[in-house]
Amino acid sequence: MTDHRRAVHTGDERPAAEVGDQRVVDMAERRGRAPFGPPTDPARRDPGGPGAGGRSAGAGEAAGPAASAHGRVPAQVGGTLIEARRGFLRRAVGYLAADAGVRQFVDLGSRLPVDEGVGRAAREYAPGSRVVYVDAESSAALRAGRAGADDTAAVVVAVERMDPGALTDRLAERGLVDFAEPVGVLITDTTALRRDGVLVHDLVRALHARMGRGGHVAIAQPVPEARDPHSREIAASVFEPFTLVEPGLADMAWWPYPDEEVSGEPTGVLAGLGRSG
Repeated sequence: MTDHRRAVHTGDERPAAEVGDQRVVDMAERRGRAPFGPPTDPARRDPGGPGAGGRSAGAGEAAGPAASAHGRVPAQVGGTLIEARRGFLRRAVGYLAADAGVRQFVDLGSRLPVDEGVGRAAREYAPGSRVVYVDAESSAALRAGRAGADDTAAVVVAVERMDPGALTDRLAERGLVDFAEPVGVLITDTTALRRDGVLVHDLVRALHARMGRGGHVAIAQPVPEARDPHSREIAASVFEPFTLVEPGLADMAWWPYPDEEVSGEPTGVLAGLGRSG
């Protein structure tokens, strides 16, 4: 790989967004390259998975804890929603890279600059990972970042509509994501989904249908009352048929710390991580 993050033109009439210090890569050349090396077996690395002395989580249970040594970034108490989203993305990517062997990450509309959030965390925890940003709003924020000196490939894909089937087909058929390998999809801003009349659960089910074992989805969703059991039940149902990883749902500002372990002003946005397989 190069010493700059690379932007890829996907071949559509509408070009991918530009990234600072970009390298434009022909998709045909990417398809001809060998895939990433074998990721760490999630079953061996997940503290609660088979082979780790724990038990497998059944339906409706939280899987092994995400609060590993790599994932336990200090909780973000206070600050703006953007800061809380940035912190959640970093902690989620840290867990996925260190404990689940994920080397492919898809940021679905976080609207954070390319040098923050998913890309920054991937460079820190798993250099050489593939990062795909889905830009559903032609966001200037995505174009504002500057690539770091690393070998992490970044692809910015512009879409007109967040249609679940079309989106997953595009990611798979254009060689942007290999769903047969572990992949982490992060949905932390549902603005574009609401604009397009797309239910988060519909997108989650479309992703699950594509993913193999070791696929994960991280979701942050605002709720009317974060401590209300009914609101939490509805929020948890969005992850089905994925299995929630411990501690289940927690405020976006301090996940994976359970709500009862943190004293601070919550964001009102419940976040969690689901695992397939």
